[in-house]
Amino acid sequence: MMLDKRNIGLLIGIVLGVGLIAFPVRAQQMQHHGRRGSLSLLMRAAQLTPDQKTQARSILQANRSTFRDIFSQLSPLRQKVNGQLFSTGTVDPTLLSQINSLQGQLEQARLNVFQQVWQLLNSAQQSQVASVYSQLQASNAQRRSLWQSLHQTPAR
Repeated sequence: MMLDKRNIGLLIGIVLGVGLIAFPVRAQQMQHHGRRGSLSLLMRAAQLTPDQKTQARSILQANRSTFRDIFSQLSPLRQKVNGQLFSTGTVDPTLLSQINSLQGQLEQARLNVFQQVWQLLNSAQQSQVASVYSQLQASNAQRRSLWQSLHQTPAR
C-alpha cells in the first residue's frame, strides 16, 4: 500500500492525538512516582536496621491494595477528563469532584503509611530524616529561584 499525502496526514494526526492524550496521564503517573521516591530517599537517610526494613516493607505491603484500588479508580477518570478536554475543551465537574475525592483518599493513605514508618524510627533517625528533608527543601527552593530568574523578562 502506498502512502499518499492524505494518508500520511491522517497518520500524523493520529500519532499526535494519541501523544497529546497520553502526555497528561503520563505526567500524573510521574508525579506519583516522584512522591514515592522521596519517601524512599528519606527512609534511606534514616539508615534503617534490618528489622526496621522488614517492618517498613510489611507496612507498605499491608497498604498496597489500598493504593492499587485508588489508582485503579483514578486512571480511568483521568482518561475521561483528558478525553473531554481534548474533544470539547470542557470537563464534567462531577469527574473533577470524583478525582479530588480519590486524591484526598490517596493523600490520607500516604500520610498513614508515612506515620507508621516514622514510628519505627528512633529519635536519632527522625532527626537525620528531618535534616535531609530540610536540605532537599532548600535545594528545591534554590532550583525554583534559579528557574524563575532564567524566565523573567529582561528589563528594557
